Amino acid sequence: MLKSYFVTAYRYLTRQPGYSLLNITGLTFGMICFLLIALYVVDELSFDAFHSDADRIYRVIETKTSGDGKQTKTGTVAYNISAQGEKNFPQIVASTRAFGMGRANMLNPANDHVFYDDFWMGDNNFLQVFDFPLLEGDRATALQEPYSVVITAEIAKKLFGNKSAMGGLIQTERFPTPFKVTGVLKEIPSNSHLQLRLLFSEATMHSNTEYAQFIASDWTGNGFFTYIKTTEEASIPSLTANLNKLVTSNRTAENANGRTLTLQPLKDIHFYSADIENTLGRAGDIFYVYVFSIIGVFVLFIASINYMNLATARSAGRAKEVGIRKVVGAQRGSLIGQFLTESLLIAFISLIFAALVVQFILPAFNEFTEKKLALNFATDVRIWLGVFGATLLIGLISGSYPAFFLSRYRPYEVLKGKVVNERGNLSLRRVLVVGQFTLSITMIIATFLVYAQLQYVRHKNLGFDKEKLVIVDINSGKVRQSAQTIKAEYAKLAHVKEVSVTSRVPGEWKNLMQVKVKKEGITSAEGMDSYFLGVDENFIQTYEIDLVQGRNFSTAAPADSTAIILNETAAKALGIQEASEQLIEIPAINNAGSPSPLDQPLKVRVIGIAKDFHFQSLHQTIAPMILANAKNPIQYIDYFTVRLSGADLASTISQMEAVLQTIDPSHLFEYHFLDEQLDLFYQEDVKREKIFIASSAATIFIACLGLFGLAAFTAQQRTKEIGIRKVLGASVGNIVTLLSKDFLTLVAIAFILSIPIAWLAMHGWLQNFAYRISISPWLFILAGVLAISVALLTVSFQAIKAALADPVKSLRNE
Repeated sequence: MLKSYFVTAYRYLTRQPGYSLLNITGLTFGMICFLLIALYVVDELSFDAFHSDADRIYRVIETKTSGDGKQTKTGTVAYNISAQGEKNFPQIVASTRAFGMGRANMLNPANDHVFYDDFWMGDNNFLQVFDFPLLEGDRATALQEPYSVVITAEIAKKLFGNKSAMGGLIQTERFPTPFKVTGVLKEIPSNSHLQLRLLFSEATMHSNTEYAQFIASDWTGNGFFTYIKTTEEASIPSLTANLNKLVTSNRTAENANGRTLTLQPLKDIHFYSADIENTLGRAGDIFYVYVFSIIGVFVLFIASINYMNLATARSAGRAKEVGIRKVVGAQRGSLIGQFLTESLLIAFISLIFAALVVQFILPAFNEFTEKKLALNFATDVRIWLGVFGATLLIGLISGSYPAFFLSRYRPYEVLKGKVVNERGNLSLRRVLVVGQFTLSITMIIATFLVYAQLQYVRHKNLGFDKEKLVIVDINSGKVRQSAQTIKAEYAKLAHVKEVSVTSRVPGEWKNLMQVKVKKEGITSAEGMDSYFLGVDENFIQTYEIDLVQGRNFSTAAPADSTAIILNETAAKALGIQEASEQLIEIPAINNAGSPSPLDQPLKVRVIGIAKDFHFQSLHQTIAPMILANAKNPIQYIDYFTVRLSGADLASTISQMEAVLQTIDPSHLFEYHFLDEQLDLFYQEDVKREKIFIASSAATIFIACLGLFGLAAFTAQQRTKEIGIRKVLGASVGNIVTLLSKDFLTLVAIAFILSIPIAWLAMHGWLQNFAYRISISPWLFILAGVLAISVALLTVSFQAIKAALADPVKSLRNE
């Protein structure tokens, strides 16, 4: 019986190539979108889940509440929380910690191959809490000894070529003694929030007297990323309470007040760390996982609607087939099985085509999403089960209405030539077309709004000129000590207009320093939070920032080493309207929400007020900013900023590299253009924009395929009517209007329904930006015009074709 179903289904599909092609094309497009989005979503949802004990691993988070009620979360805690917590609580099977020491140059002493990478140190438990695949080495002892390091296969290849890295030496600028490679990791999965390529043994530090003294009493610091693995039966609320009691008992009342520890499940880190400072990895957004999941289902649903539409539209044409089958003994159940088999066959043919296309475009998709997705036999079996399950569901849903509707025809009515009442059929088709285009137009409106917001972000005046600014990293002590010499040499280059040295730069991808600041003499308040930037006298000119009050720093005024310039927001918060040498105190550095008092409050003078400029992304509002002199005692310089004329960029960059390497030949010249760095703030938004564009294009294409098929069928059904109208004098325009108006009315209704849906969705999305566009009605009108135009073009093709047909051919049998 099953074989008979498939043979019959195959014959029917091959006899109706146009109808079959429309359905297969629509479903294939829908499945391509669904497969790509499904792979992306599953990868996002599986972040950090590949560790065998992922459900028992937690990151320790500290929440700090300031005197004014402001809460700050940080992903780093004190040393003894892991060291003593494991000893005191049997619920903790193992704990591990890691800390970063910035970027450092790495080299293989045997071949002098040098590159820069992040310098991380971890304890010996790291590879026992986390079971990253180890290609070589013993995970139990790899980080046990001082001056040992575990590296990824990529780093091993970079430093040692095709030779075995085990036992090889890596020299860094952080320590005079080289480190021995004691383990080689397989590449870290892209769906891990930990992306460490080199991990040096923390045991190296234990011989350092100052470090040993520090960790012995460190209960209050925030220097270590700390993870614990618990027993299966551990009560997390109880363990959290016990950890807090342990920490509180080892802190003074002042240090313990307003500070609490929480345990964040490993699997939650990716999606629920946006409000946590000092966190690792790229923070995900569960909202977009939901959005993309809905989009994937919508696109597939729209493709399924096409099948239902076309099948119900063609139901009258198959009425006699059903009648004859029933006369010769076919039961309704067998007819339902036959029609469902047809839809399942189309669904699985579409799946095969979709899988082939996905294989072809997956490399580009991976580059776009920065992932390593794959659809092959090694792919997670759950994905394959989901894909086949979705295909089966599509086949059943797509064919369900046609199957149950067609199978109920009464043979004696059909064979007598009676036309089955299609009023319900027409109503259903109208509802489905409206549903299709409502979703499609909603996607178009969302795409327009996302595009408009990102264009606004790209072109908004940031308060400084970001174009033609080159940022050069200062990565060595020699370069830092000779910064003024290098700056002077850069200024002599023909195509260099301005040069500045700073501790950080606007658009900083590292953590911008924050300090507490208050007017001198005020003792009741701890001070307001303010960002802190060390800059020289050329900063204002180089960035082309407007100075609205006072003056700039001057090399002719040695006392300016204790002078500051406030941005307008800081000046307003401090109640300063005019810069006139007011004395300001900086009593503390704000370390992850916890003020670290300076030995002596830094007293500075306000000499200028700068116009507000955006030094973070437009997701955040402009905050108070102190521009301190580059010679300040809080933060040393870390960057050169060079404004170029724009001519002969390549040659100028090469000359800048040569200048730097005359000072420090081993120094790697690292640079980037600031506008490109600022664009990285919106990298995820740009990805989402492209996904919206692709999804919108797919939905409107699939919907138009269905509309094309329905228009063709309608024209075919009304062939004789069109012939009679033409004989009676109807023009081509009259015929086209006749055939198009019903479809365009449905699209217009869909447009009206899509407006509130799109407005609500996009209003919520825009709240993620502190600076955003207003939702213009013109964007909705443009989306409606586009959708109606595309629908008109789709329908008109068939309408014009029918209108131009010779009426004699359609009427010759009458």
